[in-house]
Amino acid sequence: MIERWLPAAASAHAPALDAVLFGIHWHMLLIFTAWLALLIVILIKFRQGANPEPRTAGAGRRWPAIAIGGVIIGDAFILTTQALPAWSTRIAPPPANVTPLEVRVTGEQFAWNIHYPGPDGVFGRTDNTLISASNPVGIDREDAAATDDIGLLNILTLPVDRTIVVQLGSRDVVHSFTLNEMRVKQDAVPGTTTRTWFTPTKTGDWEIACSQLCGLGHYRMRGELHVVTADGWNAWMEDEQERLRR
Repeated sequence: MIERWLPAAASAHAPALDAVLFGIHWHMLLIFTAWLALLIVILIKFRQGANPEPRTAGAGRRWPAIAIGGVIIGDAFILTTQALPAWSTRIAPPPANVTPLEVRVTGEQFAWNIHYPGPDGVFGRTDNTLISASNPVGIDREDAAATDDIGLLNILTLPVDRTIVVQLGSRDVVHSFTLNEMRVKQDAVPGTTTRTWFTPTKTGDWEIACSQLCGLGHYRMRGELHVVTADGWNAWMEDEQERLRR
């Protein structure tokens, strides 16, 4: 039921994280229902008509112990069977038998700078002094490895069913790179390169958001996420290479 109110689950690890969320909410609903039933029983059993004289005897320790024990057991079950396995999978590196597509994303007030390595798969040299409206990443075109690199502002295009590794950084303050449909949320910290990875499983057009308050223009720090087919990715890459040759 709760999945109706969640963003689309569009990455390989999304179901595992959603399962943790579902488990927690079902556990909370069970606890709420049990305590509500207990409250109703207490209101009926200890109403004034059935107990004209007040009693000082306590309720005993058995039922409170059962209630607290049930909560602990439920929490431990979710932690060991869902939460810890999902967390372990997320912090592990990508599988060794796959060749990921690596992309560099650098946050700044208030935009996302995207750097693709080009068909050769090698990131070329960048220089902050070369940053301009037409070169938001500061790619040094005199570097041989950078001739086919692509630098875009707020546009992240990725192929479906391929492992993606994002190298995150920031030019100014802490930002939080967020792809809700991919179930990705990772801080971009100045002076540090952070890596996060995921595998898109659905094509679609979504939004890159910043989940960390980063200044007065935080509300407009949005980008575009486009997940396309393998053929669509190849066609997009060819179009970008043609644009570079002009």
